Amino acid sequence: MSSTETPPVLYAAREPVFPRRVKGQFRNLKWLIMIVALGIYYITPWIRWDRGPELPDQAVLLDLANRRFFFF
Repeated sequence: MSSTETPPVLYAAREPVFPRRVKGQFRNLKWLIMIVALGIYYITPWIRWDRGPELPDQAVLLDLANRRFFFF
């Protein structure tokens, strides 16, 4: 190797990567399922259910400390 030669380039120039929008039936189904699931997740703590005296009135309640689970 003579002194006038340059060493070979080991790395290529960085090309930017951009996310692409995805369209289609299954993507729309995914969004619908996600909206319904998150709606259930955020709304269920505010639904009330009468269980009688001295019991919590929350419809869905997981009381891990006392090992009690209330589902409606």
